[in-house]
Amino acid sequence: MFLRTLIMALLLMLTCSPAIHALQKPDDREALAGLTVAKVIFDVRVADVDKLVFNLRLFDETLEGMVAQGIKPDMIIAFRGPSVKLLTAATLDEEAIALFKSLKKRGVRFEACAVAMRVFKADPAVLIQEVKLVANVFNSFIGYQNKGYAMIAIN
Repeated sequence: MFLRTLIMALLLMLTCSPAIHALQKPDDREALAGLTVAKVIFDVRVADVDKLVFNLRLFDETLEGMVAQGIKPDMIIAFRGPSVKLLTAATLDEEAIALFKSLKKRGVRFEACAVAMRVFKADPAVLIQEVKLVANVFNSFIGYQNKGYAMIAIN
């Protein structure tokens, strides 16, 4: 009888445990503990608009998540490689342009690499206004990492 009760109790705990975990809202408290500001530079090298829009949504969600947890984001999104060809009003759809505007309004900075613009034959004159042209984003990565920014590669 004792063994049967013990097995039933164990089965009950095992079946209820995932339900308990499923009810918990995920957060990033452990990773963000002690921070009041989070500095990050994203290295964006996507080659198509759909991937760009997906990542812009993800940046927006990341920014919102930090703010919701009491962290002030200091976010830079740097474009290099073929992604620089996507940064024009003619290439971007309405959602992408709205995401750029919204993120910029909330303090996100955007950079495009002049070296990549030259290599990929993209015209800097047609960059959307939210994006700042810089000489070389490698210099940006070097400078910002030395200033304590985390770098995250987006391919």
